[in-house]
This record gives sequence, C-alpha cells and structure tokens, in this order.
Amino acid sequence: MIPIQNLNGNIALLKSIFKMLFIYIGLLATATMAIAANPHILVDVNSGEILSQSGANDRWYPASLTKLMTVYITFRAIAAGELEEGSPVIISKLASRQPPSKMGYKAGTRIRVDTALKITVVKSANDVSVALAEAVAGNMKNFVARMNKEARRLGLINTHFVNSNGLHSKDQYSSARDMVFLSAQILREFPRYAYLFAAPTLKTAKKSYYSYNLLLERFPGANGMKTGFVCASGYNMVASAKRGGKFLLAAVMGRASQTERAVAAAKLLTKGFEGNLSSTGNLYTGTPSKGRKAKNMRPIICTPQARKKRYDPAGGKAVIKSAYLIKQAKFGNALKIKVGGIDGKTSDAYLSQKYRFAGKIPVPIKRPRYVLLNVDGDEIAKPIAIRGAIPVPVYRPG
Repeated sequence: MIPIQNLNGNIALLKSIFKMLFIYIGLLATATMAIAANPHILVDVNSGEILSQSGANDRWYPASLTKLMTVYITFRAIAAGELEEGSPVIISKLASRQPPSKMGYKAGTRIRVDTALKITVVKSANDVSVALAEAVAGNMKNFVARMNKEARRLGLINTHFVNSNGLHSKDQYSSARDMVFLSAQILREFPRYAYLFAAPTLKTAKKSYYSYNLLLERFPGANGMKTGFVCASGYNMVASAKRGGKFLLAAVMGRASQTERAVAAAKLLTKGFEGNLSSTGNLYTGTPSKGRKAKNMRPIICTPQARKKRYDPAGGKAVIKSAYLIKQAKFGNALKIKVGGIDGKTSDAYLSQKYRFAGKIPVPIKRPRYVLLNVDGDEIAKPIAIRGAIPVPVYRPG
C-alpha cells in the first residue's frame, strides 16, 4: 500500500507536469497561429487586381527583400546614364565587413555593375549589396536617402530603409503590399532584367551559388523574385510566376522556415492560377492604409528548439514534399560571374565622394631654406633658389 503522503505528492507532481504541458502546447499553438496569420498578398501583375490579402499593409521587417529596392535604384541609375553595366563596383572596407550571406571579396576587389546585380539578386550577398550602393550613390547615407525618396515616390507609405542589404534595424520596415508593389514596378519598368530574378544559380570557374528561392524549378511557371530572412522577420518571400497569359505575384512574410515560405507562396500562386479568387481591390489604383507596427519574430523563429526543428537545406539540395511543388527540375540558366571585366565609367557620385576633399586642402609647398649673407656689413636672410618655388619677401635693411 502506498502511503497517503506519497500518493498526494505524486498527484501534485502529475498536476504540475500536466499544467506545464498545457502551457507548452498553448504557447506552441499561439506561435503556430501567429506564423500562420502573418501577412500575405496575391496580385495579378497585368491588371493590378488583388486576389487575396491578409495584413498586407502591416509593417514587417523586410530582411533581404530590401535588396529589391537596391537593384531598382541601380536599374534607374543605369537608365539615367549615371553609370553603366560595365562600370566598376569596388569592395570597400565597410562592404568587406558585412556579415553573411556574402561573397567574401577582399577590400579593393573590383567587379562590374551587372555582376554585382547578379550576386545581389541570386546570392543575396550583403557585402556586394553595400558596394553596389556605394558605386551608385557614393556612400551608404546617400544611397539610403535615395531609397527612401523612391519609396515616397512610389507611394510605399509603410516602408522605410536604413541600409541597402536588409540587415536588421527596428527602423527598417516594409509591408507585403509595398514589397509586391515594388516588385511589380520592377517587372513593368525594367523587363530586360527579369532574367536576374529567374536565375536559380550563379557560377564561377570553381563554385556554384544557389538561389534561396526554392520555387524556381519546383513550381511550374515560377520566374522570380526575392527572399529574405533575419531572426526578427522570419522567412519572407516575394514570388512571381507566369502561366499562359496570367502573371501573378505573391508575398508571404514571417514564415518559420525556407520550406514553409516556399510552400505558402506556391499555395497562394496555385489558387490564383485556378481562377476561383475574387478581387479585393487594386494594387495600382487603390490607396494603402497605414499598417500596424512591425513585430519581432525572434522569440518564435530563433530559439534552439525552432532551429533544430526546421528544415533549411541549400537551394540546390532541397527536397520538399508538397502537393503544390514538383520534384526539382534539372538546373539550368546559370549566370556566370567573375571578378574584373570593367569597361564602363565610374559614377560621378562615387568619384565626388572618393575625392570630396580635392581642391579644398592646400597643397603643401616646399618652403625655401635660408642662408645668412653679408651685405654691406649687415647680415640678411636670402632664400636659396628652388626650381618652381614661389618667391617670398626678403627682409632688406633700411
């Protein structure tokens, strides 16, 4: 027979265990619901019709979706003649110090603008994104000012930038709606650069770099656009796809893993192509509303348990089981990249920043040395003749 006090103790222990279990399940359910309820939007690029949306105006940390604005400004700078596709992008010390994802180029490395664009879009390299911003605007401060000016011009009222690569700052935010609008603007204004977003891989002479966009070659019709991740944002994605004459853009924000965001985007796009969704507004003619403050996903996304649970494979090796995705097709359309190959002009903005003190600091002039000479019994100082020196007044006795 079990003593009463022991029995009571066991019952109390069981109650505590069940209580903790219910709390854990509740927290897990809350976290799952929070992720599932995170913003999304689905848009027809041709008409601007919004086919599905939830929290699309809510502010969200964009992570590397920021690079969509970085390349957009670069496209516009090229179109305006500020620089060329063959212009130099020089890796600065600031650029070389950026954390991964990065190419790891040493400071002083020179690449072409079009090479930097390929790397920024496909590899999502933070170091090259910073160097590209400096090549366009001279420095990061000037480039960020242009980013925010463009955001205002495009009516992205829930967007604000502080850097060109998307590294986290509480003052850098956007929304699903704003990012889809920006993506649609890129596709409509600069269709010649669509190949950048459709490329599944970069290739050097020695190595391949895979895109983080897992829909490429896994979702029929997928042709872009960009992904992003920091702990504060969760896994974000803007995905584009075309089937027949229908061209769709989807954005999903704050998902729990690379694979989850890919499946969520694929599911949205599939519903759009099925043609059973009704319009809930128009991206191009509608007026966006001010969204809620961005929330930080780090407590959900970046716990040891969450890291251990999620499946985050490299793009070229991902195996995703989903009714919305097919088995990965053979990789093709690799974009080749290399260092060097510069054959375009350097932007005036970069030159003015690099040589911003030229003409303002007096150039040192070698001062003439003096010797003492005896003239009529008086010692006077006389400069030794120096070629090219500026004559200086010489004291003469009165």
